[in-house]
Amino acid sequence: MRHYVIYLVKKDIACDYVGKEPTLYQLFCDEKKHSGSPKQHLLTRQIEYITNPIPIQLIEKAISKELGDFRSYEYRRGGHSLCIKQSKSNATLFVNKRYINLYANGNYEAETIFFEVLRKIEASFLAVNFQSEQFGWLNPIKQEKMV
Repeated sequence: MRHYVIYLVKKDIACDYVGKEPTLYQLFCDEKKHSGSPKQHLLTRQIEYITNPIPIQLIEKAISKELGDFRSYEYRRGGHSLCIKQSKSNATLFVNKRYINLYANGNYEAETIFFEVLRKIEASFLAVNFQSEQFGWLNPIKQEKMV
């Protein structure tokens, strides 16, 4: 099972860290690694400083609107689930105040559909898969050129 933690990075931070995503990834890893230790509090505060709260109602509404016509979409136990039998793909998304959890199995189609919905809402979502040590913007951030 693939598990993504999706953060909404502040736009100015996202622009500053184009090409430096490994630094952001390391911060998220360090917070997870130091869970329960005194250092975790400091790391959590740093993450709160560079991220925005998740607009829960906006996301819930967008997902329901975009996926409501899928026969295999359902909302249960606080999570949005999508199962695509033809491609043997399923994903479940849970929205929290500071991040989004996305769990996926099989082909990548169901998780890609969730990513597409999130991309339309905000440009600076950063997805992190700690198990496979992968991370990236859902919507590529363009760096402004200084003249």
